[in-house]
Amino acid sequence: MRNRVALLSCIALFLSCATILPGAETSYTLKEGETLFSISRKSGVSIDKLSAYNGITDASKLKIGTVIKVPGVYVVKKGDTLYGIARTFGVSVDELLTINKFDRNARIKPGDTLLLPGDAVASSTTTAVSAGSTPAATAPSTTAGAAPAASTPVLHAPPGFVWPHQGKYAVEKGKLWWLVFQGSAGDVVKSATAGEVKWAATWVGFGKVLIIQGTDGMRYQYRGNRELLVNVGDRVQPGTEIARLGPSLLGGGTKLYFSINDENSNPIDPEKYFSGKSQS
Repeated sequence: MRNRVALLSCIALFLSCATILPGAETSYTLKEGETLFSISRKSGVSIDKLSAYNGITDASKLKIGTVIKVPGVYVVKKGDTLYGIARTFGVSVDELLTINKFDRNARIKPGDTLLLPGDAVASSTTTAVSAGSTPAATAPSTTAGAAPAASTPVLHAPPGFVWPHQGKYAVEKGKLWWLVFQGSAGDVVKSATAGEVKWAATWVGFGKVLIIQGTDGMRYQYRGNRELLVNVGDRVQPGTEIARLGPSLLGGGTKLYFSINDENSNPIDPEKYFSGKSQS
């Protein structure tokens, strides 16, 4: 019984530490008490591969503040080929061979984990299902500085709030509630509020994701990014440029998935949050 409790405690500890998720390349800033081993455990990428990817020759000499790049990973599925994976992520077969130290005759099998080059971005044809999400009609685009237009309801920003993107948007509800903004690859994403970056990493299915805790205690999530411009611990203001969009892994072009959770991590209905607020 005691061994079982210890095992469960170890599993819980591992899951609580697993904050860097596999996907496209991301980066992590080394903090006090952290090591390359802890980043390896969080990311699922071996110490040897992290060292080679970052050109690290002596992990014991890493200093606080060192930025560690975590390569993206892809788990091989039945029917996959190196050529097909390379085409899906917009890279060459040679790049896949080099980063994984494969020779030309290498064979892959389901369950194998491949490292992805830093510029790998899944094409919009590589889709994942978002549980509970439902399609919604998009509203007309808006002019800079104005709230996104919608047929119904009309959403009004509270004082000090900046719309994170100025493209067409849709309100989607299901297991998750969010505003989905249509954009183009490379579009700038802005912080909607003042706050502190609490999460800056890859989220499977949603590219690179930021979670910013606002001064109001709310947690604002920005999913669907190709590049992050801020790190965990950074403080931002309304309108701070925090990311750049990339092609959506859920299909349908390039999208910003923006959602709001309360201090207890409960999702906030965007229609209710913005309804009746004074427009900024």
